Amino acid sequence: MGNYFFNDESINIARGLYKGVTHIAKFGRNPAVGGAPETIWMHGGIYTYLTTASTLFIHSANANDSAAGTGARTVTIQGLDANYNPIEETVTVNSDVATTASFLRVYRAFVATAGSSTTNEGALIISTLVNGGGTVLADIGVIGLGTTYGLGQTQLGIYTIPAGKTGYLTQWNVGIGNYNDSATATLLTRELDGDAPFRSRDIMDVPGGHHTRKYTVPIALPEKTDVEVRGIASTGTNISTTFDIILKQN
Repeated sequence: MGNYFFNDESINIARGLYKGVTHIAKFGRNPAVGGAPETIWMHGGIYTYLTTASTLFIHSANANDSAAGTGARTVTIQGLDANYNPIEETVTVNSDVATTASFLRVYRAFVATAGSSTTNEGALIISTLVNGGGTVLADIGVIGLGTTYGLGQTQLGIYTIPAGKTGYLTQWNVGIGNYNDSATATLLTRELDGDAPFRSRDIMDVPGGHHTRKYTVPIALPEKTDVEVRGIASTGTNISTTFDIILKQN
């Protein structure tokens, strides 16, 4: 496929002109990575993967995030079912009504409809039990001090390759919030359906700023492979990450 980081072929992939070939860009942020490893996601700590598919709920501590509120009203959840096939469902925030579909993985969620504020006003928790209980699979956070605004979409530095596809990871980026901070970021993968251990596929010791790995030969990821970025740093360090995967039908 040649040098597709920015050329006609990469544009054609984005346009959907190659049969059986798609692309996904994942990005995540963790605003307070400390001296113990954490997944790069807004909720903090190490991410917990489900071993059994579950219905999900969406909760916000802010009452304005609700069916008729000024904040987020509905959220679309994207993920994989028990067979690792893509599924998507839109549900009402703070309705205490679960999704009809059962999710084994969640890789993205976004505010689908909102009131006058046009986004979420509180952090939206997507979890296996009502009121943010059970296992938290994603959250749509807020950003800012004092006055905040909702991000409108999850910041999840994770992804799982769907069934029947092979992923080709072409690029990985890491950003550190302050130039006088430093961190170690690790790109991890786990193949098959969760039974294998995670292994590191790349690692960056990064000072403050933005750093990029471009893989001239992409990293091949078989179906059902979990991809996750973790970081470790001085207390309270912001770490963000993005990675690009081309998906090809097997």
